[in-house]
Amino acid sequence: MKTEKKNQHFIPKFYLKHFSYCGNKKQIGIFNTRSRFFFSKSSLKHQGSKNFFYGYDGVIEDKLANIEGHLSTSIKKIILDKKPPEKFGFEHFQLLNFVALTHLRNPVSVQSVKDSREIVKKRFLELDPKLDIDNFIPSTTHEESIEVVLSNLMNVVDITVDLDFKLLINKTKIPFISSDFPIVKYNQFLELKSWKRGKTGFGNTGLQIFIPLNPKLTIAFFDSRIYKIGNKKNSFKIVDNEEDVNQLNLLQFLNCYETVYFNGKCSEHYIRTLFERSGKFKKAHEPYVKLSHSSSNGKEIDFSKAKDIITILRTDCEIRLNIQGIKTHSNARKINMEKRENILRPKALQMMK
Repeated sequence: MKTEKKNQHFIPKFYLKHFSYCGNKKQIGIFNTRSRFFFSKSSLKHQGSKNFFYGYDGVIEDKLANIEGHLSTSIKKIILDKKPPEKFGFEHFQLLNFVALTHLRNPVSVQSVKDSREIVKKRFLELDPKLDIDNFIPSTTHEESIEVVLSNLMNVVDITVDLDFKLLINKTKIPFISSDFPIVKYNQFLELKSWKRGKTGFGNTGLQIFIPLNPKLTIAFFDSRIYKIGNKKNSFKIVDNEEDVNQLNLLQFLNCYETVYFNGKCSEHYIRTLFERSGKFKKAHEPYVKLSHSSSNGKEIDFSKAKDIITILRTDCEIRLNIQGIKTHSNARKINMEKRENILRPKALQMMK
């Protein structure tokens, strides 16, 4: 049976309403980074969605709609209270579910499943053009790709439960903006270490996640072994520097699928200026391949020949982020990243074992 729910959202409407034009919950400012189209009062109903994105039977769409009802209540409570939930409490896990689900169901994440197959397929055909690649690496449908990414939901929640979190409260005249992929993963620590591989895996040491909740609030998850944010006793950090807001907004441009969202207080000049600034940096989530050679002692050796490991990586958000009040612990700088056990946080290592 074909569902009547043709317009299927990968960004929940309840979330976008918090960025609506003058809070009317019906219109929202948009800027498409591909077409460079700007419109200050677009219909919110059709944003962050695709026709039959989850399939034609409506099963996944209905299940997600049920989950969203609970997540909406939790996000609204954080906004109204202007404070994050108690760690390890019910609302904390609801927030992690929102982060994981919003990240995994995004077209960028779904496309990564498809891209991975094509990249591996291309490499194997280079090695053996006669290989029956479809039998060796079966193709997947769009719906199967969605099921693959959504199957990781609880793993993402489990691996990020150790992260601390604080609210960033915007006291400037510039609003926080959002996008059609608002879950921004960052890693200042590995960026400064000039780490050559993926920096923002959910289990990585030094991971940070920034999620704007409305024009005045952003929640920041962080590895507390590496960073401190503001006063340790406070559950929030005041952001009163406009350049700090600009940097966080810039991340939305680099992380988005194709569209950024904003309320009526963002001018076209500001949005286009930030877009031009984003052109100086690599866009996140672009796939690339790293070939390496395996060895018996478990360490990677970069030989010029006989490379037998294909690693599919994606570009990270990297802008040399420098937000006032977000600092790296002095002891963290001494961590030796040559030791494999230091690449992952203890929680991730525990899950691997």
